[in-house]
Amino acid sequence: MKKIFFLLAALTFTAAYSSCAKNGKAPQTETLAPAPSKGVVKTVDASLTGVEAFQTIREAYKGRVVLVDFWATWCGPCRMAMREIDAIKPELIKKGAAFVYITGESSPMDKWTEMLKGIEGDHYRLTDAQWSDLCQTLGLPGIPAYVLYNADGTEAFSNLQQGGYPGNEIVQNAIEVALSQKGKASK
Repeated sequence: MKKIFFLLAALTFTAAYSSCAKNGKAPQTETLAPAPSKGVVKTVDASLTGVEAFQTIREAYKGRVVLVDFWATWCGPCRMAMREIDAIKPELIKKGAAFVYITGESSPMDKWTEMLKGIEGDHYRLTDAQWSDLCQTLGLPGIPAYVLYNADGTEAFSNLQQGGYPGNEIVQNAIEVALSQKGKASK
């Protein structure tokens, strides 16, 4: 499985497009349209590097506890993890946690659009160049991979170098701790 992923990742990185020239606009995220069901499609400027796009995404959730999920439509373990986390996600959303899903163009647009209808959270689809840059900078060995940010923007949990879903107990505990710290910081 790792060999297959590595081959797919290498092909994706090899096919990455060169970045477009910056157009002078301030980096921002934009909500395009809500999906018919649960997911909300958001975008970042395609001229940004992957690192800049990720920073823009993170800034959009300033003041919130946010779990970022790196995934792809073709990734079986990613889809299984999404089904598993559904058991704890509604309660955590009610408590104030945000869920952000990031993929690249290796996830075909039509498949991605259809799948996110059943995945509550905010969804970003980066360009191949952005995805490649971000994965390389973060040292992502594979997907799924997760990073949780506290409301102050500091990292609360990460398995970016290990990959794989750590399980509901670990994720829920990390989010609960981050949410409890948010409450203390605002008092």
